[in-house]
Amino acid sequence: MLRDSANFRSDAYGGPIQNRIRLLREVTEAVAHEVGVERTGVRLSPNGETQGVRDSDPLPLFCSAAEVLSSIGIANLELREPPLDGTFGVGYLHPLAAQIRPHFKGTLILNSDFDPVRAQAAIDVGAGDAIAFGRPFISNPDLVERIANGLALSPDDRERWFTQDTKGYTDYPAAGRDLAAPAAKAKA
Repeated sequence: MLRDSANFRSDAYGGPIQNRIRLLREVTEAVAHEVGVERTGVRLSPNGETQGVRDSDPLPLFCSAAEVLSSIGIANLELREPPLDGTFGVGYLHPLAAQIRPHFKGTLILNSDFDPVRAQAAIDVGAGDAIAFGRPFISNPDLVERIANGLALSPDDRERWFTQDTKGYTDYPAAGRDLAAPAAKAKA
């Protein structure tokens, strides 16, 4: 609905940027009204392409969207922007977060392919206020401890991301712990 390569509407929800972000504004206002702005967050993917949908000029579009969301006063805006060499999704242009940042006054959360070094660099330059880690949390149940102590991260296993049971969600060991140790203790 936001991007010009998919929005061909000729009514109040199509054409110029302000029309294309209208539904985003209306839905966000409605949600914020029901649950409170302090409990409302929005996630956008400014540099991502999904099934061939992209925008010919995404920076003004997403800066305008950020301004509208900021004016509503939502708690946070999350930007999922994979790098050009992303490991799960690839951006079609460099992340725009640093350029969008001035247009959103709330908490800006960045997401996609962050490791501790890249995350700290993004925070240090003011591109965002926080980093959301997804896959690293799956493979590192003690991710916060590992980052705080400079410990290596366990790689994730794509085959274990979306299983229908606990495999991949509860069987990665914490740092310095042997995966077989709990099973051996349980049998004793």
